[in-house]
Amino acid sequence: MINVRTRRDFLKLASIGFAVTAAGPAWSQKAEPATDLKPGEWLWYPERSLYGPVTVIVSLSDQLAFVYRNGIRIGVTTVSSGRPGFETPTGVFMIFKKEKLHLSKKYDNAPMPDSQFFFGGAALHAGGLPGYPSSHGCVHLPTEFAALLFEVTHDGTPVIVTNERSGIGGLSHAGLVMSEQDLKQIEKLAGGVSDKKLAADNAGKNSNFSLLVSGADGAVYGLKDGAILFTSPIGIKNPRKPLGSHVYILQGFDPDRKNFDWLAVGMGTGHEDRVRQQKELAATNRLTIPPDIYATIAQNLHPGSAFMLTDLPAHPATRTGTDFVIMRDRKTS
Repeated sequence: MINVRTRRDFLKLASIGFAVTAAGPAWSQKAEPATDLKPGEWLWYPERSLYGPVTVIVSLSDQLAFVYRNGIRIGVTTVSSGRPGFETPTGVFMIFKKEKLHLSKKYDNAPMPDSQFFFGGAALHAGGLPGYPSSHGCVHLPTEFAALLFEVTHDGTPVIVTNERSGIGGLSHAGLVMSEQDLKQIEKLAGGVSDKKLAADNAGKNSNFSLLVSGADGAVYGLKDGAILFTSPIGIKNPRKPLGSHVYILQGFDPDRKNFDWLAVGMGTGHEDRVRQQKELAATNRLTIPPDIYATIAQNLHPGSAFMLTDLPAHPATRTGTDFVIMRDRKTS
């Protein structure tokens, strides 16, 4: 584990070559509450999970960001989000552009090191950390942490921004989107997913795919590289009962158990451990997806794909007024 409280500590660690995996038990995760971190401090322990889809979750109320790989937390950092009048948009986004050193056209070529854009001009990047929201909408990270995070993400990595801290939990189910009809198509689904690898930068070579189910629209939307691939009506059991806000990230397929492994994100639970698995499963079991759409989903789904359920209508301009909509906007600042 790299436990960094000051830049001097980081430079000391750099001199020994970041041998986190070779150092043995001395680098095991230290139980340290994230809320004990002071502005500019961060923790990084990539040895806990060396491979798998990465998810970044930002809690605006805590001014903290959590990084998960393959469902295991590998980092946490203090942040500084958008100040009043320039609030950071909340929602479920995808990184659509990465730049080692972006110069902001809007703000007099201000440098934005290790920028990872997730909505319009809003990005994760190295910046000031005074201990309160101070940016123009971006999420500022400590310099060294921003560089480390830049190396483990890719175009299409989910970035989830919420007002309260969100829970994380694992789900395993035989189905693609975890409804009963999935059980009848497991072989087809497994064939479409099991051999696929993580998407990478340059989405033209490795297309990124995500799903959005809107209870208000009674529809499912498939998004490929930020563009709508398909829209289809779906069935929702007890349609008057809210679905709630749910996000699932596909971790992979286990051929022995014939199960799909998902990371469930419990929105705004107030603590990262509070995820009710039965509630998450119950929400997805209410969905009925047409067979032809189901087949298209199977062809495009890959590890790292995000699946979102919301009661809100889907709209490409959705921001804080209607939270939690998957989108991958391609505008730049």
